[in-house]
Amino acid sequence: MSFADRTFTDTFRDSLKDEGKLQESIALYEQSIAQNPNSPSAYHNLGKALQQNGQIAEAVACHQKAILLQPNFTAAYFPLMYAPLPKDSPLIDSLVALYREVIEILPNFPLAYINLAVALSKQGKIQESIALFQTAVRLQTVASRPQLSQVEWNWASSREAQLSRRESADFIIVGSPRCGTTSLYKYLTSHPQILSAAHKEICFFSEHFNKGIDWYRSHFPPSIDGHHFLTGEATPTYLTHPLAAERLHGCLPQVKLIVILRNPVDRAFSHYQMLVRRGTERRSFEKAIGSELQLLAGATETSLEDRNHWKDCHYIYKSLYACSLKPWMKLFPREQFLILQSEEFYAHPAATLTQVFDFLDLPDFPLRNYQKYNGGDYQPADDAVSQRLREYFQPHNRKLAEYLNSVGTGFTHRWL
Repeated sequence: MSFADRTFTDTFRDSLKDEGKLQESIALYEQSIAQNPNSPSAYHNLGKALQQNGQIAEAVACHQKAILLQPNFTAAYFPLMYAPLPKDSPLIDSLVALYREVIEILPNFPLAYINLAVALSKQGKIQESIALFQTAVRLQTVASRPQLSQVEWNWASSREAQLSRRESADFIIVGSPRCGTTSLYKYLTSHPQILSAAHKEICFFSEHFNKGIDWYRSHFPPSIDGHHFLTGEATPTYLTHPLAAERLHGCLPQVKLIVILRNPVDRAFSHYQMLVRRGTERRSFEKAIGSELQLLAGATETSLEDRNHWKDCHYIYKSLYACSLKPWMKLFPREQFLILQSEEFYAHPAATLTQVFDFLDLPDFPLRNYQKYNGGDYQPADDAVSQRLREYFQPHNRKLAEYLNSVGTGFTHRWL
């Protein structure tokens, strides 16, 4: 098959998958594997389609096969890292064995260490996962900053860290999901004075707080004598988590917080499409929105502040930005926040980055290009459903504008 033919066929399969014709798409990916059984991308693409179809175990097996065929096939590691597997799943044991095998073959490949650390963390093997995260951080830092290969790295305990210049993150992007946080984090960590965490979304202050502060700190490079670097993470679900703000304030009261907000209708639909791709959402968008609107029908301003009550409302509640921001701004001073707008960020990325670097007290660092990361390619939402959402969000958007103006952020949006 020619390159042009393969490109057309892959595009056709993906278009079927995007249109929800999963069984046809899966059949075509299986045909592709039959024709080219040594293609890691074929197994990876089949794995993505199977996961969207809710076949998690089969999807995991496909991504594992892709890695066995090509141990440094980066794309296959991420769906395995975020696969919705319970901590007692036997699939985790098979993943642990796979990652150990990759490390034997590629001892300087950071993703294998990160994925192994994540898998062991699920199994409660915290100390071993800490050592693996530290190894991964050093490997990926030296790969991007070769000048640091000869310096001594001192991983202090949490008590020692309290006396050092850095306990962990200098900044955190706390929200919101599907608003451009992946692109923003990628751009920020391109700055020569910003070092990346082991991976973008650590979810410590939401899902993994019980693993302890040393587990969290192992995701970041330590302070390095003679060098001035910042580091941080981006977990956009922190913003709406009922306990994240208090936990974060208790651990890192001086941290700088970045929030990026998007037209709530667009954000809700993008979030829906993400969960469809992950295989955890099987309803139509209309039914999913109708269900959340019914749940929210009797909500009052007071009840909306109970974020624990609405934790399963993925689409609408997570777009009620004023409700999410207020608890954070009660704990942290205004000067520790930078609030951005997605539409401005994507229209003028260089100007937005200049603003962020200034907030972090760093010199400007223009990039050569501003590629969008973790975007979605899907058909637009039904006009009637979108209009229904616009009407619902209109008073909440006004409250957001009033609230942010009252605390002096200078934030303006075009969503009304």
